[in-house]
Amino acid sequence: MTLPLKIKLIHESIRKNANSELQALDLTLAQHHTILYLSHRENRTAELKALEREFCVAQATMAGIAQRLEAKGYVRSFPHPGDRRVKLIQLTEKGSALAESSLRMMKIRSEEMLAGLTEPEVAELNRLLDRVYQNLQEEK
Repeated sequence: MTLPLKIKLIHESIRKNANSELQALDLTLAQHHTILYLSHRENRTAELKALEREFCVAQATMAGIAQRLEAKGYVRSFPHPGDRRVKLIQLTEKGSALAESSLRMMKIRSEEMLAGLTEPEVAELNRLLDRVYQNLQEEK
């Protein structure tokens, strides 16, 4: 099996498992990534425009993600106090609780994925994957 095929199969397996777990929560991967991103921001808040740039999506796409998350109670949206044209998205307590739970689950999944590897092997794997990623970025 070639290295690119191995990487593809690993990616598909991770994505399939994540989608299965998120489906039980009635969330998409994009919605989940948005919640995790907001959980790491100051005041758990970001401008809608910043979310568009972060996820490389159109304004309408990000607005739709935010609206669906708001309908589910994970975020709230409101105008920026200094410029009412700017829309802010903030994680609610429900969204923060989901983010914390998700981070714990992601840690467990990572431990399962790396089972049987020593700490030096995990460090080496991370170093090598970082190098592969850098190589791919340099090709652009």
